Amino acid sequence: MIKMNYKTGWITGLLWFVGVLLYAQQLSGVVLDKETREPVPFANISVKGTLQGTTADINGAFSLPAPRQDTLLFSSVGYIQEQKVLRKFPEDELTIFLQQNIQNIDEVTVKPEVERAIVLFRQIQKNKEVNRQNIQNTDHYKTLSTTNVYIAVDTASKVPDLINNFKELTISGDEKNIRFTPIYLAESAAIITSDSIQSVYQKKDGIFPRINQAIETYILRNVVINLNFYDEYINILNRSFLSPLAENALSRYNLYLNDSSTVDDAIYFHFSFAPKNRLDQLFSGSFTIEDKSFALTSMEVNIPKEANLNFVNGFRGNVSFQKTPQGEWFYREQDVRINMSLTLNNETDSLYSSETVDNISSGNWIVNKLTQYALTNEPESLNNNTWAENPEFEQSSTRKTDYYRVEKLKEQKLIKGVDAVGGLALTGYLNAGKIDIGPMFTIYSTNDIEGHRFTIPLRTSEQLSKHFSIGGFLGMGTKSKELKYGSNITVQPGEDDKFIFRLNYSDDYSLVSHDKFHRFVKNNPNPKGNGNLIAALTSTEKDPYLKEEKSLDIRFEYNVNDNYQLEFSPYYLHSSHTPEVTFYSEFTDFETYENYGLLMNLRIVSGQHYDKFYFDRIYYLDPIPVINLSWDIGQTRLPDTKMKDSGWYSHLHGSIKGRLNMGQVFMEYMLNAGWLYGDAPYDLLDQPAGSMSLGFAKYQFNLPHHAAFAHNLYTNTHFHFNGGGILLNRVPLIKKLKLREIVSFKGHYGTLTDDYNGVFDLPAYYSKDSVPYAELGLGLTNIFKFLRVEYVRLIGNHYRHSGFTDKDGIRIRAEMSF
Repeated sequence: MIKMNYKTGWITGLLWFVGVLLYAQQLSGVVLDKETREPVPFANISVKGTLQGTTADINGAFSLPAPRQDTLLFSSVGYIQEQKVLRKFPEDELTIFLQQNIQNIDEVTVKPEVERAIVLFRQIQKNKEVNRQNIQNTDHYKTLSTTNVYIAVDTASKVPDLINNFKELTISGDEKNIRFTPIYLAESAAIITSDSIQSVYQKKDGIFPRINQAIETYILRNVVINLNFYDEYINILNRSFLSPLAENALSRYNLYLNDSSTVDDAIYFHFSFAPKNRLDQLFSGSFTIEDKSFALTSMEVNIPKEANLNFVNGFRGNVSFQKTPQGEWFYREQDVRINMSLTLNNETDSLYSSETVDNISSGNWIVNKLTQYALTNEPESLNNNTWAENPEFEQSSTRKTDYYRVEKLKEQKLIKGVDAVGGLALTGYLNAGKIDIGPMFTIYSTNDIEGHRFTIPLRTSEQLSKHFSIGGFLGMGTKSKELKYGSNITVQPGEDDKFIFRLNYSDDYSLVSHDKFHRFVKNNPNPKGNGNLIAALTSTEKDPYLKEEKSLDIRFEYNVNDNYQLEFSPYYLHSSHTPEVTFYSEFTDFETYENYGLLMNLRIVSGQHYDKFYFDRIYYLDPIPVINLSWDIGQTRLPDTKMKDSGWYSHLHGSIKGRLNMGQVFMEYMLNAGWLYGDAPYDLLDQPAGSMSLGFAKYQFNLPHHAAFAHNLYTNTHFHFNGGGILLNRVPLIKKLKLREIVSFKGHYGTLTDDYNGVFDLPAYYSKDSVPYAELGLGLTNIFKFLRVEYVRLIGNHYRHSGFTDKDGIRIRAEMSF
């Protein structure tokens, strides 16, 4: 059996399965307050004259085997009992309304039990910081974490025929037609003391070597999280969920005191909670606190299906605590489980996610992480051979047979094919043994000079060497029929990527509007043509503003630590004119010019997580911002002149990008600003431009034409809000589509100052206007799970008739998120 939630999970699943076998029909419904229309939690439902009955959950929902022509009794403390006579089995769910039983007695005030819950909640808040510090100050303990990802496979599908020895390499499930395939396995053990964290064991493996990092980044980092409910918010699936113990939790949650119990002379209070608005992205669940310390001793949370998270069928998190020798409460166990799939299981569409996490259908991904804690004062560490033999952890390690299955599955042709395609989608490279083909986005682009441009990009892969790579490209356009080419060498001299050296040479066309700083904020920027495939395929006018360029640069990259990275890049550029890009100065037409310079960049990442694909560190939008500070200094030499007669230019540039989580809503942003001064050609100016296509530009603009602005002092703003379904989740039928609201804003403000001395005259197709430019977008994302569509409109009337920008348009982008 799969080690996911141990006894609780499998007993729950077994009871559910037996229930399905025993009862062909279930009577279900909900109990509501007649006046407020809010759920009546834990209402009692019984069949009159029998012992048969059930209890509603915290949302007032109930289900019981269908009685035949009987009378049902509905009751709850503080309500008048209601009877429902069943003449026949109802086709729809029952909705029962209970009337509050309120009596006014002279000089006696009857207070409901919920006020006791509020009093205790205030005591929890009063002691929360002390209990939080008790956890943080516990400094001698051991941990063992096991993470498992499995996928459910229908034995009646074609998959078993495509995998040799399918039964041997998969695990049987509770249902005969479902077997489980291990996707990813990991385990780690550590000893934590007051001044160190000693890793004593680590092991991980997955059937998709090229996309294991993606599984860790996109799934495990978003799902397998630290459940510290003393924090105000818990970040799960790129969303911030308000903790039920947060200071303002009572404004969003209904809190119920269920009962209390006494164990070893200590009183424990048991609570349940649920969102006041069932459509809010909040938890439901229960927790227990100790009376004297008001410390948390256990917590179980679920995410209701009304939260409408993408790809999520069910989520459950459990945290339990143990007492330290000093009598304080510390973690015993954290168990997180999620059921994921591309589509919601049809048979569970009417249930809450708390009930569906163990209800598994073919294609579901089951993700589970169990972290166990053992208190110790022993100074000695555990070696690699004995960590699993400790009595606290002896039942926790992942079975050797699962690792064997992973090794054998990696040899299957189907798995290799999926891994290759997945690696292509993530890295942009298709592996072909010792050769990588890519970046794939450079294979096709369009521009007015070359027409349809096709490129063959290649490099040697990690299978040839993990310390160096040699690559290059050959490209040709259908219109120009000129062969363009380039080559590159990358060297990593050490075992890690502390130092990286790159040498690049190319003879190619380059967009005049290309931003040399763009590669520091955008992974794999494309300087040759359209920004993305949608833009390339839907372009209404091909970009004519390209120059012919021979470039040579050497890049020295120094990853100081996980917080700072430095790059020094001396470069040489030889630029030649084209029909639309000319170099005039005082009535003199120059066919070429040269640039000699040094580009320096400091990247501040503040320990943000990254993925390392071969020699590249890839950073993602995260609440921890990424800051880049750049300085480009150089000279421009004209034909028949000497370097000593050439002036200098200096370009200062800074950018910051990140993400702000605001509960259900989040905002992604990128801001930059810069100042170019000295003697410089106009192609070094900041040139915000559009693609003149249906493609939505992430860090460029949507409505301007290929040539619009050219400024030496500038700032650009790009941000968008994702509503997470905050409005659409409340619309019947529409909410099943799981659409997300999008509001985007892009703005540019710049000017040409006297600090800039243009080496060439600025072409007439550029605007010198310094009035701010802005565009606003409204749209939807998560269309068919991967499309974003926006209506973008120009703000203000100043540029409406400028001739270099559209006033509005529809833009499309491919993206996926939770």
